[in-house]
Order: sequence, then C-alpha cells, then structure tokens
Amino acid sequence: MDRSEMIKKLKPKLNEKRFVHSIGVEYTAASLAFVHGADVTKARIAGLLHDNAKCIPTEEKLKKAKKFGLPISKVEKDNPDLLHGKLGAYFAQEKYGIKDPDILSAITYHTTGHPDMCLMDKIIFVSDYIEPNRKMIRDLTEIRKEAYEDLDKCIIHILKNTLEYLDDKNAVIDDLTRETYDFYCKNR
Repeated sequence: MDRSEMIKKLKPKLNEKRFVHSIGVEYTAASLAFVHGADVTKARIAGLLHDNAKCIPTEEKLKKAKKFGLPISKVEKDNPDLLHGKLGAYFAQEKYGIKDPDILSAITYHTTGHPDMCLMDKIIFVSDYIEPNRKMIRDLTEIRKEAYEDLDKCIIHILKNTLEYLDDKNAVIDDLTRETYDFYCKNR
C-alpha cells in the first residue's frame, strides 16, 4: 500500500488534530531516520500510522484488544486508552498490510518505550514527543536539539519529564515507562 492509500484509509479514522499530529510525526521520524542512519521509508510509515487506533472510544479499545487476543496488563485493563499502541500495531498489520517487525514494534511502544529499544523504536518514541505541532512543554527546545545529537540522552530526558508530569498529576504510570527510564539511566 502506498502513502496516498494509507492516508486515504487513515484520515477518516482520526480527528483533525490527531491527523495533523500523525503527519508531523511522519515528517519528524523521516528527519531523525536520515540523521541517525535508519530506513527513512520505514520511519515515515511508522510515524504516519503510530496513532491509527488512538481515536477508538476507550471501552472499545479494551473490547477490541480482547477480541484480537492482544496481551493486556493490569494497568491497561484499568486504563484502556493505553492500549492504542498495541491496537495500532495490530491494525497496521491487518488493515495496512505492514509486516515489518521494526515498524510494528515502534508503533506498539511509541508511548511507553521499552528497555533496549531498536533504532526505529527510539525514532518513533522521540518523534511522537517532539513533532512540530506539539504545544510547547517544559524543555521541549532542548529535547528537540538532543534528538538530533544523542537519542538515548533525549529518551532519558523525555521519560524523566513524563514521569514527573504523571507523578504531579497523580496519574497512572505504565510500569513499562518506569522500566524504560531505569534501563536507559543505568545503561548510559
């Protein structure tokens, strides 16, 4: 499936803000892939499709994940919106014909990250956070600069800010996010 077909299929699944965000992530992922020596085409596809399941209603996410036999953690069961990465990878494969394991992994883990990410995982994780349409958040200018210089340093900075933000809001934190942060801090 070429890009125009993907866009034609994806656009009705997302609201306008989420679609614009996805185009921004696609652009940023291609740029980071070019700089860091990853496959630019794969990065564009992963960036474009990373949020393809984001606009599915919350309870529907849980029903679909169960129906498709996807693994569901306790945190995801209690907060089904966290399932959009796993569902997105499933739909990328089933509805968009994506078979590449790096693309599917990057979509699955674009929100939480995971310990010892491959280059494509890192690129999509970072691109989702820094794409040009994001509102300015703490340290974003510095994080954007780090993304082009040192991906691991950038990932630590993003995870630190994310964990602090979620802690301040008393929001649920996926265990994988904390594990990822600990892994990258320890292996820096």
